[in-house]
Amino acid sequence: MNIPNEPRRILVIQTAFLGDIVLTIPLLRALRKYRRKAELFFLTTPAGNSLLEDQRIVDKIIVYDKKGADRGGTALFDKIKEVRACSIDMVLSPHRSFRSGLIALFSGAKYRIGYNLPHLMPFYNVRVGRDKCGHEIDRILSLLDPLGIKVPVGERFPSLVARNAIRQEKLIGIAPGSTWGTKQWTQEGYAELIKRLHEKGFHMVLIGNKSDAAVADRIKVIADVGLDDMTGKTGLKELIELLSSIRLLISNDNGAMQVAQALNTPTVALFGPTVPEQGFAPIRPNTVVIESKGLYCRPCSAHGPMECPEGHFLCMKSITPDAVFKVVEEMAGERIGRVDL
Repeated sequence: MNIPNEPRRILVIQTAFLGDIVLTIPLLRALRKYRRKAELFFLTTPAGNSLLEDQRIVDKIIVYDKKGADRGGTALFDKIKEVRACSIDMVLSPHRSFRSGLIALFSGAKYRIGYNLPHLMPFYNVRVGRDKCGHEIDRILSLLDPLGIKVPVGERFPSLVARNAIRQEKLIGIAPGSTWGTKQWTQEGYAELIKRLHEKGFHMVLIGNKSDAAVADRIKVIADVGLDDMTGKTGLKELIELLSSIRLLISNDNGAMQVAQALNTPTVALFGPTVPEQGFAPIRPNTVVIESKGLYCRPCSAHGPMECPEGHFLCMKSITPDAVFKVVEEMAGERIGRVDL
């Protein structure tokens, strides 16, 4: 199928988790750069809207609150009508869900670009392979192949712009939460690390959403040192400013980790049930992944279950405060790669 080099209106659909939305930013920026004449639309979640509405990457954001106001079949039908009213010529969807496929199928777009996966075949008429071994950013960027767009290596990084943020050299962010229980490093580990960093003169700030409040409270009790707690107190715009002001971030495999790499904030990422080879680890040179190599049970799933299937939770318990402290002490920005325990 011939695809026009200059479609008038392009829609990108991504309504997955916050981290997935961040990893879609290189695709959006590439379309903005290499298809300048096209009007660029982005269908995303309320979180995606908050993240990108001030970034000037896309021309229009269509908000799909699939877990709230737009929940259910009637709301989905209304959202499809809203999309059709935009007279879209081309759709690209890195999201592999049934709902996103339906929106693409009935968008009215002549060209619908998606992955060549069996459950997506009815929805897309231009299909690309999805490499299980690559990084998710590259998998998403492969949707540009039918357009003949090749993104240079230096443009693969997600990037966000913060306003008036100044790095505070002694301020370290801690993001101890995750939607998935086994992705959380132990509360005792975080508390011990915080105490050691406090002794070295660093000041810590806890970062997360409202669902992370109980974890943050427990860490504060165990650590018993002065630190700021911004858990549940920042929207995404405020999170961008906060993450751009810290010296570095220590984080589980979560959305804050992805936002931090988009802001070029040095990051120490703790991986337990998931592994970087699945394609979701931060890729900037100033990030370090700490993980327990050689465990027979890793990875145990695509996301990491709520509880350890084996009952031992060695993937996280094997990561010691000593190991994390040594990396953080080097300030992470000068360290490249991953640390294997």
